[in-house]
Amino acid sequence: MIEGRVLVTGATGFVGRRLVQDLLDQGAKVRILNYGPLPIPEAWRDRVELRDGDLTRPSSLAGLAAGMETGFHLAGEIRRPDLFDTVNRQGTENLLEACQAEGVRRFLYMSSVGVMGAGPRGGIVDERSPERPRNAYERSKLGGERIALSYHTKGGVSVTVLRPSIIYGEGKDPAGDGFFSLLRSIRSGRFVLFGEKFISSYVYVGDVVAAALLLANHPRAGGEEFIVNEPVPLRDFIDEISANFGRGKVRALPTPLGALCARMISLTGRFGSLYNQTSFSMAKLRNIGFTPPFGYREGLKRTISAYGALLGG
Repeated sequence: MIEGRVLVTGATGFVGRRLVQDLLDQGAKVRILNYGPLPIPEAWRDRVELRDGDLTRPSSLAGLAAGMETGFHLAGEIRRPDLFDTVNRQGTENLLEACQAEGVRRFLYMSSVGVMGAGPRGGIVDERSPERPRNAYERSKLGGERIALSYHTKGGVSVTVLRPSIIYGEGKDPAGDGFFSLLRSIRSGRFVLFGEKFISSYVYVGDVVAAALLLANHPRAGGEEFIVNEPVPLRDFIDEISANFGRGKVRALPTPLGALCARMISLTGRFGSLYNQTSFSMAKLRNIGFTPPFGYREGLKRTISAYGALLGG
């Protein structure tokens, strides 16, 4: 449980909204970095403190973290390649400078399992595996990680990095969301699974936030990276979605034809992120006492229920 005064960046994003709500429910006093201005939910207006600032302008962050005990850094640039490094790496350094100057004790940096790369086929990737970012975004997030952890090494602030896999859940804008498209495809009966040997790389938003809250207050989390993922067989994950729609098991193409189709889709198709032969291990996170409070079955149930009529018939 997080108590005291907490700073959150990226508070109105998909994960940020869930994090802030959980912090408020726990009784924390929340300050939000306001850049935009942000569309603050009406229910928060008398419960959070807004402070204007821009991660790319250090002077605007002066005093932002004053009186704060814990910082959650979720803000980042995901759309504009020309700003990836400026926001995700340099912006992280600017924020940590402000936090260190004001005596913030704990800091959690939200990264991405993407910094690990694809990993070996059929292999297991964990925090000891080499980082192999595949694109400019992933390189910028890895750069942000290294900046953040360097502040832990310097002392004064305990920094933890969280690497979630693909996050789904209620509250995400369905427009352009591949997971929403996947749900609609399965509900319609059009979806075909290309092979049986793949591992799901999805994780429910409630479990990601629960992991972040645990790590930000855990005595053994400082200076460490943690993967949060739920590596279940893709067949089980897809069939659970189908069952929520009252359907039976989805059709699957047999191997090796299915595997060939999956390989082609992973390069070009909209469901390419499904077909992963690497298992991203969550063992390190479990070893410090984390158990997902929801899990994929409950997460899928809640997500599908929340989307409701938007999924169509």
